[in-house]
Amino acid sequence: MDLVYNSGDFFLPKPIKQMLDKHIYDTPTKLLYVNGWTFIHFFSGILFGMLYLYLGKRTDFYYYYYYLFIIHTIWELWQMLIGMTRIWELTGIIDTLMDTFVFMLGSYILLQIYYIWLQL
Repeated sequence: MDLVYNSGDFFLPKPIKQMLDKHIYDTPTKLLYVNGWTFIHFFSGILFGMLYLYLGKRTDFYYYYYYLFIIHTIWELWQMLIGMTRIWELTGIIDTLMDTFVFMLGSYILLQIYYIWLQL
């Protein structure tokens, strides 16, 4: 069972996971926070956006964000299924929404850069 659970963190070694878990910023109630995982989600949005564009998929707004949102949602659902995300707690819900927002922000920035590059 540990193998399945550890897949939720891409099998990262414990010291790296501990480093990513450290909060860089959090609210007094600790419901909203930024940690190393926030940056991982941001850069994974960029990475998956690059992969999507590299594969020659449609670059119009609707399809690009639709597919990337589905990919990220599947990942978040996997983390819920294996018990990594506490979906019955407010912190788990906010964390999932924040992860999704940051992932989509990374993909948005990439697409804007891509559109600018096409105009050069």
